[in-house]
Amino acid sequence: MSQPQLLFAAVADDDTGASDLAGMFADQGVRVVLILDAEPGEDLAPWIGGAHGVVFATAARALPRELAVARTLAAFDCAKALDPRLYLLKYCSTFDSTEEGNIGPTLDAAMATLGENFTIAFPALPVNGRTTYCGYHFVKGQLLSDSPMRLHPLNPMTNPNLVDFLGRQTSRRVGLTPYEAVRMGPAAILAHWAQLRQEKVEISIVDCLEDAHAAAICDASCELRLASGGSAFGMHLPAAWRRRGWLGEAQADPLAGCKRTPGRGRLVAAGSCSVATSRQNAWLEARGATVHSIDAVAILDRGEAPAAEQIAQELAAGQTVLVKTRSSPEALEASRAWAAARGLTAQQMGLQLARRIASLIAESVRMQPPEILVSAGGESSSALCRALGVRALAIGKNIQPGVPLCVPISGAAVPLVLKSGNFGSEDFYRAAFEAATRLG
Repeated sequence: MSQPQLLFAAVADDDTGASDLAGMFADQGVRVVLILDAEPGEDLAPWIGGAHGVVFATAARALPRELAVARTLAAFDCAKALDPRLYLLKYCSTFDSTEEGNIGPTLDAAMATLGENFTIAFPALPVNGRTTYCGYHFVKGQLLSDSPMRLHPLNPMTNPNLVDFLGRQTSRRVGLTPYEAVRMGPAAILAHWAQLRQEKVEISIVDCLEDAHAAAICDASCELRLASGGSAFGMHLPAAWRRRGWLGEAQADPLAGCKRTPGRGRLVAAGSCSVATSRQNAWLEARGATVHSIDAVAILDRGEAPAAEQIAQELAAGQTVLVKTRSSPEALEASRAWAAARGLTAQQMGLQLARRIASLIAESVRMQPPEILVSAGGESSSALCRALGVRALAIGKNIQPGVPLCVPISGAAVPLVLKSGNFGSEDFYRAAFEAATRLG
């Protein structure tokens, strides 16, 4: 029996964003496989059999524009070979980028390779406090430019006007689907999109203040061939598909029957310096975790880092181990000065640091697999998956919104959590450990 047509294929600009989207779909009973660095012509059948959709992770968010576009196009070539009903380009719900960044160029590339002359940019995720109104983007009620995202070490967000911001990244005309159309439902949204097409608008930012708006936007998106944005698609597209008869009833636990490598101890690798992750780290430290605090300059300049053997021994003893980067203002300023002195951008320095820490964690895991490995931070998670040799993951339900439990189906089968730095409650690590325990 042949594989039925996939409902969707998504291309995500980092691994945490890919797992965020896939976990939202899994929560709605949709079986999704996450694949890293797929190459055109590669045989994906052993991984995607029985799946409703595929998410391709490219780790392109912080890469130079030309390389980001090349990776995105390679992933879309893989997606086109699968002939899905809908193509998605996934990026962060905080529109992580710089004015000369990669969202516009990769969206341009996706539209060109699919031959599309209209699509939407829909980053809002109300369940996690990301909303858009009059084209302005908010994080938990604060303008993006007033939120902690303004301090992001790689992509500081200082322009909350997404119509203007995206317009600076693309030569295509950018417009807005306003609240007044969105609140009236899918038919009004589709009518507005038809009007925008007549006005030669090619990309529309979409206002969204609540889940009901997100559901209406996703329903209308079923009439598109290409859409872009955050993980709200995973929350609301399945219901729209079921209304159309494209999707059956919710599937059983997608991780049931997954093989796992026996492990000891629990390992958290926190490369993110976000406010949310810093609070989560402090919560874990207060409960007796063994902590290794890495100085970015020391590991980059002199190779000074905790010994992988020591971390492996601590895991073997059943300890909870936290490996984190120092995130004080002084430490961040020292790392910026180190990069500037060597002619490196913040992005280049951040990627180097992520790869160094990923190598350390991967070596520790090879010596002693943990019961669960939690990685906090987009670039650090991307580097870690590649250091571990992970190519594909089965995606379970969300531990908390946007953060699912995953099990590699290639590479070491250690239960894995790839968490955006900004996601999760203060006690998120507790919830993640409990989810791994329930796997049995």
